Amino acid sequence: MIYVLQVQTGKELAVRGQLLREGIAAEVPRERIIIRKGGLWSKMIKNLFPGYVFVDIDFTPEMFHRINPVFGVIRFLGNPTPLPEHEAEMIRWLSNGGEVIEPSGVSSDGDGAVYKGFLAGHEDKVQFLNLRQKKARVEVRFGGKVHRANLSVEKISE
Repeated sequence: MIYVLQVQTGKELAVRGQLLREGIAAEVPRERIIIRKGGLWSKMIKNLFPGYVFVDIDFTPEMFHRINPVFGVIRFLGNPTPLPEHEAEMIRWLSNGGEVIEPSGVSSDGDGAVYKGFLAGHEDKVQFLNLRQKKARVEVRFGGKVHRANLSVEKISE
């Protein structure tokens, strides 16, 4: 079951590292974004959900007492309540096996967008596409709120 930890912003990777050292499966979904700065497009890595770490655990009081004292952990979201399976699957997908999500390629075939890379085969999950800003938005619910993740895309020609 996947649970959500609220952590200090900027400490997500440190918390994940500490949990992994403790033998606890933890993920911080990250992507390589394409950003325009100073008139030039460049790439950098960012967390999709700042302030959150996702743990895949069987929740027990003993597990709670192993996780709660980790430096940077604020609390479990939802008293703690595991994510529903469809939300957990979305987090597993966005976690990308612990790897950084690379920008996806996108082209237009007249009937809509055709994706290459990470988003290929997941077109139904894209809520919004803006090629000019090089972003495709997906939405995930957790903690009682909808969280939007903007994934980077690059226009490709065929």
